[in-house]
Amino acid sequence: MINRVLIRTRVLQVAYAHLHRGELRLATAEQDLLLSLHRTYDLYLFLLQLIPSLTEFHREVLEIRKKKHLATKAERSPNLRLVENRLAAKLASSEKLSSWYEGFNLRWEEDESLLRHLLRRIEASEIYAHYLQAEESTFELDRDFWVEIFHELFATDEELAEMLEQNSIYWEDDLKCTEKAETEERPASEDEAVEQALAEARQAGAYQSLRLENGPVEIVKDFVEKTLRKSEEENAFDQEIRPAFKDEDDERFARMLFRQTLLKYSEQMKLIEPVLSTEWSSERLADIDALLLNLGLTEFLYFPMIPTQITINEYVELAKHFSTAHSASFVNGVLDALARKLKEEGKILKQ
Repeated sequence: MINRVLIRTRVLQVAYAHLHRGELRLATAEQDLLLSLHRTYDLYLFLLQLIPSLTEFHREVLEIRKKKHLATKAERSPNLRLVENRLAAKLASSEKLSSWYEGFNLRWEEDESLLRHLLRRIEASEIYAHYLQAEESTFELDRDFWVEIFHELFATDEELAEMLEQNSIYWEDDLKCTEKAETEERPASEDEAVEQALAEARQAGAYQSLRLENGPVEIVKDFVEKTLRKSEEENAFDQEIRPAFKDEDDERFARMLFRQTLLKYSEQMKLIEPVLSTEWSSERLADIDALLLNLGLTEFLYFPMIPTQITINEYVELAKHFSTAHSASFVNGVLDALARKLKEEGKILKQ
C-alpha cells in the first residue's frame, strides 16, 4: 500500500521537519519517518473499517426507528439492502482487519455524531436512492455502492477530515507523537555528520520557516477505493487488504533515501551549486527546493535501478504540491542539468 510516491512524500516531510526544527539525532529522525509511514497504513485500515462500523450503526438506527411510538410504514418495515450489503459483511468478517482494529486506539463507534452525520449524507444521496431501487441484488452492486460513496461523499467530507485531523492521523501530528519516544543509539559519527550538515545549511540561510500542509491523505483514500473496487465475492477480504509495503525493497528505499540525504547534505550541495544560475545561488535557494534537489540527487547517486527521468518526474510533482508556483520548472531544470553533468563526469551510470 505504501508505494514510492508515498515514501518520497513522507521522506520529504520528515526530513524537512527535522532540518527546520533543529533535530540533530539521525535515530530520532529515522524513527519519525517509520512511524509516519506506519501511521499512513493505519489510516488505510481505519478507513476500510469505517464500512462495517457504519453498517452496524445503521442496523441499530433502523431498530430504534422501528420502536418509535408513531413509526411510519417505512420505518416499521425498512429496506435492509444496506444493512445486508455483502461487501460490508466481507469486511466485518476479516480477521486481519478485526485484529488490527482491536489494538488500534481510535474507535468509529465512539463518535456517534460523526456516524450519524455520514449516515444522513448517505440516506440523502442519489447514490443511495438508486441503490435501493435497483432490481438486481449482486455483490458487484454492493461493492460499487461503497466505492461510489467513498469517492463522492467521504473523500471530501469536512467532518470526517476534521475527525481524522483531531485524532493524529494527519501528518502534522505524527511528529508530535514521536518527540518523547525513546531512540536506539547510533554511531556518534553519523550524528556528527548530520549536525555538521545542518549547521552549514543554517549558516547559509538554506532553511527558513515553511509550513508543509496537505499530507498524502488523498493518496490513502485512493488506495481504499482501489481495494474496494478490486474486491471479488469469492475471495476472503484478508487476501485483498494490501500489505504495508509491497516488499522489503520499498522499506529499504525509504530508509536509505532518508539517511543518505541527511548524511550527505552539505556534500551534495557542492554538486548542486555548479548547475545553479547566478539568479538561483544556494544562498537564495528556498529551503523546500534545496531539499527536493538533494533528494533527487540522492536517487541519482545511490539508486542505480531507478531511471533518472523517473526521479526527475517524481520530484517535479512534489514541487508542484509543496512548493511555489515556479518551483516545478526550476526543480525540473536543475535536476535535468545535474543528471546530464553527472553522466558526463561518469558519476552516475544509468539511463
